[in-house]
Amino acid sequence: MKDDGLKKLIEKYKEGNSTLKEEQFLFNNNRNLEPSLKAWYSFIKQNRKETPNNFNDSLWKSFQNKKIKKRRLIIGMISAVASVLLLISLFVSKPKEKEFSYSDKEILLNQALNMFSGTNQQEVEQNIIYENEIIIIYTTTD
Repeated sequence: MKDDGLKKLIEKYKEGNSTLKEEQFLFNNNRNLEPSLKAWYSFIKQNRKETPNNFNDSLWKSFQNKKIKKRRLIIGMISAVASVLLLISLFVSKPKEKEFSYSDKEILLNQALNMFSGTNQQEVEQNIIYENEIIIIYTTTD
């Protein structure tokens, strides 16, 4: 009966369906094992390493450090992109100067001249010879 139980346990182990307790029992009673399983058990026994007591804590800290580094990298990249976009928006969207038509310019000039009420202004006939956005050349008949 004991041999049947061991054979079933060996079959479960080979299929990968055994529990840790069953595997421990199987390897502790290694007298009746097959030679290949004995060699495997001796290999496992010699190469088994114990995990450190603070293994979970050190793993958790390393995960957190990687997470923090990743966040810092993302924040740095976002701030750099935002700075570049701000500079681009300053250069691209220059406010346009108001362009006045000739009549608007004339009205503004008259308003400015009216502010100086103490000066004598005579209506002089003016003939425009040349005009562009910067300069107006005209002649008067005196």
